[in-house]
Amino acid sequence: MKNLNQLLQILLKAEIDFILIGGYAGVVHGSNQLTRDLDICAALTVQDIQKLQDCLKDYHPKHRMNPNFKPSFLEEALPSNIENLNAVYLETDLGILDIIKSVIAVGDFETVKQGAVQVEVFGLSCQVISLDHLIQAKEKMGRDKDKSTLHELYAIKKKLSES
Repeated sequence: MKNLNQLLQILLKAEIDFILIGGYAGVVHGSNQLTRDLDICAALTVQDIQKLQDCLKDYHPKHRMNPNFKPSFLEEALPSNIENLNAVYLETDLGILDIIKSVIAVGDFETVKQGAVQVEVFGLSCQVISLDHLIQAKEKMGRDKDKSTLHELYAIKKKLSES
């Protein structure tokens, strides 16, 4: 069973330093769009990877980018040169988790973090990409699903500015 809510709770309880981005962040900001994965932005340090391995170990995390070869994230987590690691794309028992080091049209983890907003999710504090940064990223990506979400995000931003 796929459960992105439970996946997010696990990450928050593990105290990994990350920013919630993507479709789920849109939902937190008020979007009604359906999302099928959990996207986060993190620094992807050795410590982050170790925390991820530890908190995900019971959910069989696997690298997902090659459909014919899905090695365990628990066994093959770190490349030989971690500084060149820009993203980790995982498939878990709870759903898909994409971890990126920078957000298109916004910047690296520290830049995204500076603009992030603190929100309470499931009784836990969660850093979420700002609405403006989320809009910038969706505009730049330009995929059909992003264009669809943008209309809603623009309306949310307009409503917030009127209040």
